[in-house]
Amino acid sequence: MKTDVYLINGFLGSGKTSTLLKCMQYFKTMNKKYAIILNELGNANLEQHLFEDESLFELLNGCVCCSVKDDLRTTLDEVAALAHNQKIDIVLLEGTGVANPSEIIDTFQEERFKEHFRLKESICVVDGLRVSEYTSIFSSSKEVRQLQKEQIERGSLLILNKMDQLTEKAAIEKAEKIIRKYNKQAPIIHTAYGDGITLYLDGNDTTIPLPQEEEGGHHHHHHHHHIKAVKLHFNQVASKQDILTMLEQYEDKLFRAKGIVKIKEDKEWYHFQYASGLMEWQKLDKSPHYAGEIVLIGDNLQKEELHI
Repeated sequence: MKTDVYLINGFLGSGKTSTLLKCMQYFKTMNKKYAIILNELGNANLEQHLFEDESLFELLNGCVCCSVKDDLRTTLDEVAALAHNQKIDIVLLEGTGVANPSEIIDTFQEERFKEHFRLKESICVVDGLRVSEYTSIFSSSKEVRQLQKEQIERGSLLILNKMDQLTEKAAIEKAEKIIRKYNKQAPIIHTAYGDGITLYLDGNDTTIPLPQEEEGGHHHHHHHHHIKAVKLHFNQVASKQDILTMLEQYEDKLFRAKGIVKIKEDKEWYHFQYASGLMEWQKLDKSPHYAGEIVLIGDNLQKEELHI
């Protein structure tokens, strides 16, 4: 029996990890055993605390659609062995925010993996607040527009996320119109923090055919060489407002930021996520092992130019 794979893609900061966590919760309630393949553009995963005691495979410092594609193949061999021994039923794979899903889909269609895996869903998480910006010739680069287009095109399920922030009907209709420009068939569901995925999974037990590329299309191009992840050590104690102010000074280049920092207000460790101008904080369990780190992902970021 083949192991079902749920591929989760979407541009930087769209809400992929929140969607992944909701999928994990759902499969736990279904008593399904799963493995998680987590791909990070940078060389550090600052969200390990979200996956404690999980069957987690980390692919760092590159993209499984190109630079660490061989690492993905090696990982899939390991996961196939787990599935053969009935230790997992499901694979959840989260690509980086700049992954081309076509390349990942190609890997699963290679002969050595076709007999082990079935790509059940190619989920594209779309940032409802920024999709208009990311697809506009006036506010984004050609590379960003192409990435967003590729991700939406190859989705068998399209998640319009951040609906808690997207309150105006006209803005919602505009976002849906943009999505439909690139993908006319796949269902669209509205979510906040990916929470609508559970109802969809519960009501859908069939494999939806993956959208095919346009005839003559050629996807073996990588459009994200200018998007860089920079990791910075951050040993000082700062207020939450201090952190936000520091990030806002790079708003014109910054797509995404996350970090683990000690906060001045209560001298406790927090994990933060920053995207679309929104900051979220999670207090971490008391531990002596945390190190202050911040990862910035943006357009042509240069470490020596950052003042944090």
